[in-house]
Amino acid sequence: MKKPYKLTLLAFVIAIALIPLSANPAFSANTPGPGDVLINEYVANSSVTEWVELYNTTGTDLDISGYYIDDIAGGGGSPKVIPSGTIIPAGGFYVMEFSSFLNNGGDDVRFLDPSQNVLDSTSYSSATAEYSWYRSPDGGAWSSVESDSPTKGSSNGSGEEPWTPGTFEIRIFDVEQGDSQLIIFPSGFTILIDVREASWNTGAGAALIAQKIRDITGGSNINVGVLSHQHLDHIGYAGYGGFWALIEVQGITFDKIIDRDSGVWVDGYGGGAVDGLCDPDLEIQWNNAGTNSGTARNWLCYATNPANTNIYPIRELAQIGSTTQIDPPDAGAVVEILQVDADGIMMSDGVTPLQGDHTNDPLPPSENDYSIALRITYGDIDYATAGDVDGEYATSQWGYTYNDVETDLADRFGPVDILRANHHGSDHSTNQYYVDTLNPDVSAISCGSNTYGHPSQRVLDTLKATSDVYLTNYCTTDTDYTGTIVVDGDIIIRSTDGTNYTVNGTPYTASGGQYGISDIVINELYPNARSGESEWIELYNPTPVDIDISGAWIDDLIGGGGSPKQIPSGTIITAGGYYTMDTSSFFNNGGDDANLLLPDGATVVDSFTYSSSTKGESWYRSPDGGAWSSATGTPTKGAANP
Repeated sequence: MKKPYKLTLLAFVIAIALIPLSANPAFSANTPGPGDVLINEYVANSSVTEWVELYNTTGTDLDISGYYIDDIAGGGGSPKVIPSGTIIPAGGFYVMEFSSFLNNGGDDVRFLDPSQNVLDSTSYSSATAEYSWYRSPDGGAWSSVESDSPTKGSSNGSGEEPWTPGTFEIRIFDVEQGDSQLIIFPSGFTILIDVREASWNTGAGAALIAQKIRDITGGSNINVGVLSHQHLDHIGYAGYGGFWALIEVQGITFDKIIDRDSGVWVDGYGGGAVDGLCDPDLEIQWNNAGTNSGTARNWLCYATNPANTNIYPIRELAQIGSTTQIDPPDAGAVVEILQVDADGIMMSDGVTPLQGDHTNDPLPPSENDYSIALRITYGDIDYATAGDVDGEYATSQWGYTYNDVETDLADRFGPVDILRANHHGSDHSTNQYYVDTLNPDVSAISCGSNTYGHPSQRVLDTLKATSDVYLTNYCTTDTDYTGTIVVDGDIIIRSTDGTNYTVNGTPYTASGGQYGISDIVINELYPNARSGESEWIELYNPTPVDIDISGAWIDDLIGGGGSPKQIPSGTIITAGGYYTMDTSSFFNNGGDDANLLLPDGATVVDSFTYSSSTKGESWYRSPDGGAWSSATGTPTKGAANP
């Protein structure tokens, strides 16, 4: 049955009311339910005035008229009613003042609905004069000690240690069962990957991450935001939380947002009315998708509508193989997009591409398998993060399929120093080949209390065999955590020299020299030369280190065509540089393959296929190492492509 609403995007831009509020009939946009408004801070012992501060965790203004603040149930003072017309803004605060209401020697503080049902409560054993008890960050856990600097009516802060300029940091935030990562390069260039929300109608996760960003960076701007994939525990629900709330409620700005190409809103598509209003149930045209949810549909209604000027102009689709789309200015810094939209992955039959629209398949593939994967490098330190990609072929009891993306992705990554385990340590991910190939010294798992079995015992045991394993939390009672490091908080990696680093204070040294021929890409091909010229193929080194490609092979059609041509001994491609090999009558003008093989003559490092070639023009990646251009152009042999 079609849900009884229309999504009004243009109205949302003006009034911050993007998502239809009847998406869940039990929820009212104007009336808080459990968890929407929390007691955030209070002063119980004061010669001036006692007060209690409430915090709106959601992305919607809420009417708290007629609600109550009370102390101990069945005793103490009478509940204090909140006046009529009291609106607590999205992500904002409301403070009630009183005197001689809360006991200095201990009491309860409760927030009640109009029927005096408890929506939130806390208690204290004593209260120091003019000190406050507070949550850290806003809406988070209660601090174990009082604050001598109350923040009445404003943010409590996150308690995060600020970033030190000149330091490379990876902060895997403790967001319970979800994911959010902040990467900061020595220059201050920042990347935020994912923003977890616990439920569809909350913005508490965005509020937490926004405060962390401000406290850590000293500002409210992020250079690049990356949405690994379109699940609630990674991007939140547009209209309430996640990236939407960071941008529209919390005031966090981005230079660009990197997203995957799942689909796009098309007005009138699927039988919807051509009315400028996005109907998420009908008007999403899917490009690369299997399972989909309200999270994905409403995100696309928001992000792909040109009227939404805070997101639309800065959103970019991830470019597979690019090392420039995310481009820190630091020497020795490279961020490479190794996977998106299940590039090159086949389903279990070995024939059907995972790419494309599979939303109507009887058993659609999991949204997890379309995740963006990044290799983040600073100096000798390599970090691998790949959303929730799976590492096996299986069918879920919930009617969708898992697909082995990891085995192919492992070869794209090669060895790394630090591995963020995929899918919160799910048993469907982190397969043996993936771990053996990446061979990390440190592994990190972001998870919280859950019923999914994350992390699985197999995953922990597999990772422990090669690395030290850090976890944000004890996440399930069915797993033996012996031999792991449970941080019970953020996992923080720091380095000042790109070689030596610490993980929550424990020192490590990067292996270094982990780049190799497998990192080289075919960058340009000139197969139909003019008279008097040679054909040629150009290779490109996207890494920050020189790479010896001696003994590698250039081939056309594997197992056919001309004989492979070996690259001479002593051939080195400098960091960010090129190597070209001239050929004659090797590549066919009417279409052929170009392959780069390891010195074993069998393992394909990179390949390109063309159907025809124009005389005097080349096929090329744009930019260097990025996506292949859809048309030939003027050759740039041994130099940067346009």
